[in-house]
Formats: sequence, structure tokens, C-alpha cells
Amino acid sequence: MHDIKIEDCVVLIDSSRSMLRKDFKPNRLFVALESAKNFINEKFTIDPKDRIAVLSIGATIKKLSSFTHDEEKLINSLKKIHVSGIGTLDEGLAFSLQILVKEMRKLGGKTYRIFIISDNKLKLSNKIQNIVDIAKGLGIYIDASQLGKTEDYSQSILKKIVRLTGGRFGYFNNSKAVVSAGRSFASKKESKTTTDYFGPNKKNELAPLISDIALPLRRPSVLDIRLMMSSRERGQEKCQICHSVKSPLTGADFFSEGRYCPSCERPMHLSCSAMWAKKSEYKEMVFRCPFCYFLLELPLSASKLVEDKPDNEPKIKLIDESGINTTRMKLIPESQIDEIDVSCTFCHSIFLGDYKAFQCEKCGAYYHEPCLNKMNDEIKACRNCGAQINF
Repeated sequence: MHDIKIEDCVVLIDSSRSMLRKDFKPNRLFVALESAKNFINEKFTIDPKDRIAVLSIGATIKKLSSFTHDEEKLINSLKKIHVSGIGTLDEGLAFSLQILVKEMRKLGGKTYRIFIISDNKLKLSNKIQNIVDIAKGLGIYIDASQLGKTEDYSQSILKKIVRLTGGRFGYFNNSKAVVSAGRSFASKKESKTTTDYFGPNKKNELAPLISDIALPLRRPSVLDIRLMMSSRERGQEKCQICHSVKSPLTGADFFSEGRYCPSCERPMHLSCSAMWAKKSEYKEMVFRCPFCYFLLELPLSASKLVEDKPDNEPKIKLIDESGINTTRMKLIPESQIDEIDVSCTFCHSIFLGDYKAFQCEKCGAYYHEPCLNKMNDEIKACRNCGAQINF
């Protein structure tokens, strides 16, 4: 018999330009946001221990709120939504899966799902089937509330995704129905058997997971560039990898080579990102953001920037080497390793007791002993807080 458990749910709101159409009064986006508010309110009425994160998907994907059970914070996060371009559905799902996977690594025993509110005008790429297969394998439900019918209802991509993951689908032709539906979608899901991607013997299955849900670095928007140009104090962004405006590898400034992590919004040069990926890549040019560990994918052109520079490549410094910002790594007693309920900050795998475990005294990040040694060889600092390690 299935159990009813605490849920982590990502609310994915379509913020494409088509959501400004006024066939729903006053427009589609306003109605979608009211529906999301009802979903959030009802979710915590049913179980205040559940948690919700909110993303918007337009020309870029924005994380409006991380996972929380603070209803007021979630409702206020909806005010940050901005309409832009046309969203890509598989990128929105990939972003949602990444933040859900991060929570799965920390602590199991929950039910996980994604709730999409959209008019079904989102773009698709050839990755969509793989991403849906990953969601299905992880036991993640995908629900969808569609504003307005498609020309051919049977061909709705949202309906197909929902069916494949065991979720719930609804389409609505008037504002009142959409807003009310937010509450009905909030009902609890049953937990179900999943593929254990994070077990010690599942490394082969983890590789496709990593490559398919990685997202590209975000280019500076017109607004980003205007802010850099208008602010004398801020000026151009400084890359958070090399801590310079100009790339040490190409000499290009941030205007031409700058990118942002779509999750933590840290700025970095494309060439610096490529150098970091070369040190820590998982598959081809897929790597984790050095700051928030979000999975990122570099364009093939970026690999050419570092192909022929093994000996004279500039050093990447993620830390302040003044000697002021320091930390020590504390050995965790073997009897307490089973009590660690988060993953290793370096490899992002759970602690199974097969290696000694250490904790950064400054920020509390945990590491397997081999991961700590490798990290110390690379940057001689804690990857979470950047403090130099004193042994």
C-alpha cells in the first residue's frame, strides 16, 4: 500500500509573452498567479510541513523562491515575475529536476512533484523525452494546469507529460476555473517506487541524468548591460572565478565574454568557466557551478578556448589568499557519520560510512576524505565558503 508523505513541490509558472493575452481577464499571467496563490494557500492548509519552490519560465528561467514552507515569502516571490520571450519547456523541467534532485540527495522519504501553470505555448527541444523519462524514473509527479485548449486537445504536450509521470492534467477556458483549480491541484500525492539514482551501484545511470538536465550559462540581458553601463560604482561585472573584469585567458572584458549561472546568478567569464569545467567536468562540457553546484553545460566553442593551454593556463583562484579567511576541517566520529543528512559538498553523494567524513569549521559543509584531499589539491580551500584550509 502506498504511503502519504511530506511533499517538496516546484511550481513552474509560464511567463512567456503569450501569457499577456487578454482572453482571460485581465490577462493569462494574472490568472495564473492567482491560481498559484490558491495552490500555495491550500497546500499549507493540508499539510504545513510540505515545502514549495517557485520558478518562472520565459526567455530566461528565474528562481523566484527556494524551497520553503513560509507562505508569505512564497506569495511575495510571485511579485518578482517578469514577462519575456518564449519559454522552453524542457529547460524549465530540467531546472525543476535539478533543485528536486538536490533535495533528494539530502534526505529521502518524501514525495516530489512539479506543478506547471501554462498556456501550452512553450518551445520544445529534442531533450524533452529524456527529461520526462528522468522524472518518471525518479518518481517525480508532473501536474499541469493549462489555460485554454490547444487546437488538437489530444496533442497537448503537457497532457502527455502528465500521463507519463502519473500526474494530473486540467485545461480551463475561463478565469474563474483556472483560479479555483489551484486549490484542487494542491491535494496530496501517494509516494511510489522509484529508480535509486543515488545508490552506490548506480553510477552508470547517473551519467545520462547529469548530461540531460544541465542548463547553459545565461548571457547578460540588455537590462544587465544597461545596469553595468549606468552604474559608475558597479561598472562591469567581475568574474567570480578569476575576480577580474578582463578574462586572464582571452583578455576579453565582461561585456563580450560574461555569463551568469542561471541558479545563483554569479557572474563568470566563459573561458574561466571552461577552465573550471576542465578541472571538474562530469561528461564532455557538463560541470557544476563552483558556487551553488548547479549543473551547467558549456557550448562546444568554449572548449576550444582551453584546448591547447595545458601548461601555461592561468591559475584559477576561488579564494582570498590573504591568510585572513581560513578554516580547519574537523573529523567526524565514525559513529556519527550515519547522522549526516546532507550530501558531500564536493561530489554531491550521500555519506554511506565507506570513507571518513570531515566538516568545515567555518561554514559546516561536509566532505568525504578523498573529496577533501582532491579539493585541497585543486584550490586549497572549502568550495562552499572559500576559506583557506589549515591542516
